[in-house]
Amino acid sequence: MSYDIKVLSAGASCKLNMTCGSIIAERTDGFGKAFRETYIYASKITGEWFELVKEGSPKILGSFDVCDFDFDGGEHEPSWRTGKAAEGHYSLVFRSEELFSDFRLVMRQLRNMSPSKTLIFLARLQDNERNDVCGVLTLDEFTALIPEKRIYSNICYIIQN
Repeated sequence: MSYDIKVLSAGASCKLNMTCGSIIAERTDGFGKAFRETYIYASKITGEWFELVKEGSPKILGSFDVCDFDFDGGEHEPSWRTGKAAEGHYSLVFRSEELFSDFRLVMRQLRNMSPSKTLIFLARLQDNERNDVCGVLTLDEFTALIPEKRIYSNICYIIQN
């Protein structure tokens, strides 16, 4: 099963990759039709999309060396979801404290690039993808939820402050 971490810096214009510690925010030129049809909300926001990858990792791994999902903890149904199946939502976990620290730094840099200080975060797991959106959280609120295993796959999080 493949997955990736995508972050949109809303309204930003950047043509370069960014590096924070061992994490690289690689600029992406967009997504295919399937992404635009699945993530309707996220695909309509202008700005620069980045994929977060570990420095030195083979490109084929994508975000695999940065984080994983807690499959042992089972699937989650976010409390705000009503009338939809809970399948496909797993807690995001980082492979090390160092990577989590670097992640927080790169997220701050991406937020600061955005004129409105807005990010769209998506930990996309190739399975049961839907157009689920959660927001608005501050960056500090968002990063505090990760160690608590309360940030889930296949949900677009709106981060603003």
